Amino acid sequence: MAEATNGAVKQLAAGVKIRVITPGEPPPWSEWEDDHGRTAPPVKKRMQQMFFRGDRKIAAEIVFIGSESERDELRRKGRVKVRLKEAAGTVLVITADAANLQKA
Repeated sequence: MAEATNGAVKQLAAGVKIRVITPGEPPPWSEWEDDHGRTAPPVKKRMQQMFFRGDRKIAAEIVFIGSESERDELRRKGRVKVRLKEAAGTVLVITADAANLQKA
């Protein structure tokens, strides 16, 4: 996926460790993937908020998207899927704005 820097487009490949450039609240369109009840919604919300606020306790990396149509749709919107992992081992996949991400 792409990251905008001074008008240039920088590629963020799958598996790249990333962090948020401008910390803040999670955007209303950011959603997490269904993990079939493995993680409680309050934990998902907390992890999402920690990531968008720039908390260093959350490790994040770009996720490879196998579906070409889903990949194209996210690229059109300027978004990527991000895998979040906390020290306890909880893993969550969310959508994030590609322009607000940089390599960690």
